[in-house]
Amino acid sequence: MKLPSKITLLALASLAACGGGGSDETCTTSGDLQKTCIAKPSHSIPEGIWFGATTTGLAAQTIVLETGQYFSVYTLSGNLAWLTEGIVTATDGAFSDPATVAVDYAGAIIAGTLAGNFTAKSTLAATTSINTTPNTTALSFNGNYNSTYDTPLAISDVLGTWNNPMTIATTATVTFSSDGSATGAQGACTFTGSFRPRATGKHILDGTLTFTDASCATGNGVAMPVEATVVNNQLSIVGVTPQRSTAFYLAATR
Repeated sequence: MKLPSKITLLALASLAACGGGGSDETCTTSGDLQKTCIAKPSHSIPEGIWFGATTTGLAAQTIVLETGQYFSVYTLSGNLAWLTEGIVTATDGAFSDPATVAVDYAGAIIAGTLAGNFTAKSTLAATTSINTTPNTTALSFNGNYNSTYDTPLAISDVLGTWNNPMTIATTATVTFSSDGSATGAQGACTFTGSFRPRATGKHILDGTLTFTDASCATGNGVAMPVEATVVNNQLSIVGVTPQRSTAFYLAATR
């Protein structure tokens, strides 16, 4: 009776060693001790800041947070054409969002889908069913990873006043104080805000803007969660309301 007992123990040891915690493979061992391993699928998302272009000649900036929430901003000479927002999931380098929402520069809202592929910290390419010019044609865009994302962004990095570049038609300004509070305006729309470094230590500030003028797209007194980043001395602030009914984008330099 001792020999079968030893064989059983050997089989159990082989199974534990192959499929144990943290392995990138799932392994099984057959009765004749033949081991079979299958690679586990990766569900890593294209987290980071990406810069590229669309097939229609617009500049594309995409921010993907570790939660999967993303913002893709499409601009022409710095002026907002439209942006998309949603949450992606991914498997083995392919990502998708079945419920992306686009908001154009005039506030029109369009629902659609997004799908693409990426190589971590390198490149991505995606297609969205939404294209506001015209909105019946799918749009493709790409992005190259910007390693600035891997460095922390502090309130001290944004202190002072930022103004929109001359290429942007609508006058915009935002001023940050050392306590993370902010005040600003975009055209006639005024706002106040508060910002703090993102807990992940990435190159993102989490913030909330409260719009304080009836001319704002949200109306007066409405708050919106936003994300801010600075790359190559350009500040970008982007967000959508929780209802995904209104979006905000501001680009500025100092």
